[in-house]
Amino acid sequence: MFKKLTICLVLFCLGGCTLLTLPLVVVDTAVGIATLPITAVGKVVDAVNDDEEE
Repeated sequence: MFKKLTICLVLFCLGGCTLLTLPLVVVDTAVGIATLPITAVGKVVDAVNDDEEE
C-alpha cells in the first residue's frame, strides 16, 4: 500500500514538472524560430555594408 502511494505521489510530482516545462519549451522554440530570419537579414545587411566601406 505504501509503495503504491509513493509511486503515485512521485508520478504526480513529475507530471506537474512536465506540464510546466512543456509550455516553456514551446515558447523558447517559437522565439528561436522568430529571431532566426531577423538574424539572417542582419548578417546579409552587414555583409553588404562591409563591401561598400572597402
